[in-house]
Amino acid sequence: MKTLCCCLRIAIMLGSGVLLWIGLSDRLQRKLYSRGFIPDQYRFGDLYNISNLEQFKETHWAETDGLDENDKPGIRSKNVDLYTIGDSFTTMDTSFYAGRRNHHIWLGTGVDTVTLDPAVHSILVIEVIERTIQERLREHYAELYIHRGFQIRGKSQCVADAAPDADSDFWKNTLNHEINERLEFMLFNSNVALKCKEMKAALMLSWFGRTHPGSLISRDRQFLFYEVEADPKSMLSPFKPLTNADIDSVAINMNRIRAHYLNAGFAEVYFCLIPNKVTVCEPGLHPHNRQITRLEQNPHLKTPLLALGSQLRHHPEWYHKSDGHWNANGSACG
Repeated sequence: MKTLCCCLRIAIMLGSGVLLWIGLSDRLQRKLYSRGFIPDQYRFGDLYNISNLEQFKETHWAETDGLDENDKPGIRSKNVDLYTIGDSFTTMDTSFYAGRRNHHIWLGTGVDTVTLDPAVHSILVIEVIERTIQERLREHYAELYIHRGFQIRGKSQCVADAAPDADSDFWKNTLNHEINERLEFMLFNSNVALKCKEMKAALMLSWFGRTHPGSLISRDRQFLFYEVEADPKSMLSPFKPLTNADIDSVAINMNRIRAHYLNAGFAEVYFCLIPNKVTVCEPGLHPHNRQITRLEQNPHLKTPLLALGSQLRHHPEWYHKSDGHWNANGSACG
């Protein structure tokens, strides 16, 4: 018996050590995930992952999310090179773009140095989701869209990133809350664990009318939203009042971004402002600040916009029920 207990303790210690080792290494965890040893945490949608409400689980996520070969343009422009800067609402696969050549930057993750072809029109499209307009197009607009955007050979200079301190980087990025997220990813993401979470989430909603922190449900309980975009107390919510000066500042900074890229050699620069899911699916939840509409009508704005809001607002079904992003139908429209 004593030997058995000793072996059990050793096994637990070894198992805990392995889990800790995997939790410290995002690269190792991605490798195990790619080989099927760890289930995909977001396989049913990001909002389902936050709320664990079974009625919002999309069991066929891949079929409703990704574009296919039929969505690729049949004809590509021979005299336009298309460049895009965006986030998760902008497809990373540039083969779905209709330009002769296509380039994309995921906002804030890096710098791409390119050479513009003077024989064609180089067009830049910048996508911004509604909840991040005031966050990204105010004080930090130049850092995000100019210093870390497209750098044009012979026209613009890349601002070099400061070399990170190895020790501080380790303590800040490795042994912080990320390790807790990775451990939770491994230990509590199986189908059995999710079923237990679903039971708890259903009780919270039916007994107390509450969802898990990070998500909010619509009044008719047909839609699920990110809390940061649906709670009027949130700084990123479309229900937070904005002054005319707030709108003017964004319009002026958009003009500055456009002027920078026009001076660098682009033929034109467009912005595409995408409404939050709550703006499309439940705009009357609270008094709306009408930020996108006010920008479209702002007299200071000299930057052309690709207006999708009027079309999206008639199609709440173009958004995932288990996620805050649009599904394949919305992506094809965008």
